[in-house]
Order: sequence, then C-alpha cells, then structure tokens
Amino acid sequence: MDMDTRTDGIREGREPRSGGANLLVFLAVLPLDALAGGYAWLVVGIGGWADAHNGAEATVPAVELVASGGVLAAVGLALCWGRYRGAAVVQFALTASLMTWLLSSYD
Repeated sequence: MDMDTRTDGIREGREPRSGGANLLVFLAVLPLDALAGGYAWLVVGIGGWADAHNGAEATVPAVELVASGGVLAAVGLALCWGRYRGAAVVQFALTASLMTWLLSSYD
C-alpha cells in the first residue's frame, strides 16, 4: 500500500515546507529580487529624471514595470509550486509593495 494514500484510495495532499526552509529559499532568491526590483527602480528614476530635465511630464514606464513585476511574480509562483508557501507570501508582498512604491511617484 502506498504511504501517500488513505484507506479509501484518495491521495493526501503534500504538506508545506518548514519555516526554516522557507527562510533559506527566500534568502536564496533575494539576489534575483534585487536585480529585478533594482532594474525597475532604475528605469523609473532615470525616466523621471530625463523627463524632468527635458521639461516634459513624467510618463510611467509601463513595459519595464510589467516585465520586472512579472519576473518577481513568477518567482513567487515557483515558490508556491515548490511548496514554500511562506516564502511565496513574502515574495508577493514584496512585489506588491515595490510596485506600489514605484508607481506612487507618478501622479
């Protein structure tokens, strides 16, 4: 008899990982987060500076923000798929707060 099935033949779900494993995995993906988030921050900062320097109204660099936010969200989905639920929640919260902060500079 398979250890993953109950007596009625229904397979039990996999349990999430421990808190320490979630922390280690989140710390391991943090450099990728810094790259994607840093790119978005740089694009918003340089774009806003260039628009202000040219005397134009600042425009939202939507493609770059969607791309970097998509990378961060994809990392969160991969963490979910790997059963690192705690790390995925922190990843999604980090992505949402970063994108909100970057977009708050535009009125």
